[in-house]
Amino acid sequence: MSAPRAGTDPGHLGAEVTGEPETRAMRKRADRVRLIEHTAARLFAEYGYEATNFEAIGAALDMRGSSLYYYFPSKEELFLRCMEHAAAEVFPRLRVIAEAEGTPLHRLRRMFREEAVITLREYPEFIPLFLKVQVPIEALEQRRDELRREQTSIFRAVVDELVTTPQAIPADRLHVTLNLALGGLSLIGEWFKPGSDLGVEDFADQVSHTLIRMFVADPD
Repeated sequence: MSAPRAGTDPGHLGAEVTGEPETRAMRKRADRVRLIEHTAARLFAEYGYEATNFEAIGAALDMRGSSLYYYFPSKEELFLRCMEHAAAEVFPRLRVIAEAEGTPLHRLRRMFREEAVITLREYPEFIPLFLKVQVPIEALEQRRDELRREQTSIFRAVVDELVTTPQAIPADRLHVTLNLALGGLSLIGEWFKPGSDLGVEDFADQVSHTLIRMFVADPD
């Protein structure tokens, strides 16, 4: 049996038959797609790309695996959409901070804090897709590299402003330091303990303050 054509959501077709408002059907579909993406991302992170299939994702959602074809034409497309969705949600938030008023050091600290909150509380299941999950498909690897470079460029635009900041470290160390800071941020989900006395907000404050000190020159 061939897989259903992507985009032919039964709920969407039912909305047209019963006269249900289009916007309501679209919201229901969008909510279902987001739930599938979050569930798939979690399973990809836990079991790896090759060991995760539509049947496993469907089972976690209490759906038939074949039902996922109404939303995604392939596992490759689902993995791609998981990454694209996370980037589309996160990058604009970082850009707003990067382009806000304030000194470069202040904005950079706020960006580190935002990234920490996003990693720990809002999109924890998506972060491993950019870091740990091995994907044996060149096109997905290339897109993942593009997205990682795009994220780094948002931070780098602010870091480049530090060249004119007297208290900042020398210019030739800025980009290396940024890479170290982003590398550390990407791993905080591995050792932060949910439910500890230190909540996500306080932890993000500590992380951002610690990282920003790496960009401040030691006094003579």
